[in-house]
Amino acid sequence: MRVVSVLPSATEIVCALGHGSDLVGRSAECDFPPTVRGLPVVMRPRVWDADRPSREIDARVRAVRSTGASLYELDIERLRQLEPDVILTQDLCGVCSVTEAEVASACAKADVAPLVVSLTPRTLTQVWSTVERIGRVLDDPSAGRELAQRLRARSAPARRPPSAPRVAVVEWLDPPILAGLWTPEIVRAAGGEAVGVRRGRPGVRTDWSAIAAASPDLVVLSPCSFPVERSRAELKDPSLRAAIASVRPPRGTFVADEAYFSRPGPRLADGVDLIRHLLAGATWRPPMPFEAVRESTGEIAA
Repeated sequence: MRVVSVLPSATEIVCALGHGSDLVGRSAECDFPPTVRGLPVVMRPRVWDADRPSREIDARVRAVRSTGASLYELDIERLRQLEPDVILTQDLCGVCSVTEAEVASACAKADVAPLVVSLTPRTLTQVWSTVERIGRVLDDPSAGRELAQRLRARSAPARRPPSAPRVAVVEWLDPPILAGLWTPEIVRAAGGEAVGVRRGRPGVRTDWSAIAAASPDLVVLSPCSFPVERSRAELKDPSLRAAIASVRPPRGTFVADEAYFSRPGPRLADGVDLIRHLLAGATWRPPMPFEAVRESTGEIAA
């Protein structure tokens, strides 16, 4: 089976199911596991501006989306050459990837007719169901069921105290956006209560003063598409550091790799583990980077 994935989370799921050898193409943002980086790229951002300040990126994205234009472009000739049997895409967020309609249009231009599988999970429950769905698409339903069962077990809700710790997971720094969709379930599974968002609903744009007023016990900064190194660069801005430092959550502020919360795939279970251990104050070495932020300055601790 020849599979093209233009969604990083779907690429991760295919590989976690043991079908990485079926992948023949990817998006430029499909970077995990590292073995996929050698695959041909069939989708790229139209403008690569990841090094620009978050506020500038946000403004450009909003401007482009307001016109109905796509942020991405598909390589029609590469699609024609690859002749995929399956394309894995999404129809949830035009900021994250191309939509199902854009993939269908590109396939028509490339004169290929793959099965287009559109993934639109909004909750953690639906993410694990997506794992099973991809298993069925790959003609390996047992692998899908087994992986989904393991992930469900890892993310089973913990017993929460009568007054659960309040957790703010921030998926964009400037302006701050509180992470929604499956993130409230991640927090709840870890024994906390997500601040300012509801399960299955999109993230909420806000400001740092409003986050401070909500009095979270724990703050996790995990900007979408940003590894810790990129977030560290963003936090060199003095005004942003001061705004974050003003929140002063008693259990601390941490910067985490985006894959803990942004990608609806297997590593969301690591997000549950991360929140669980941060709330417990336990010494723990996580599978992906995370770093503490100094309460007084907003700088990442050495």
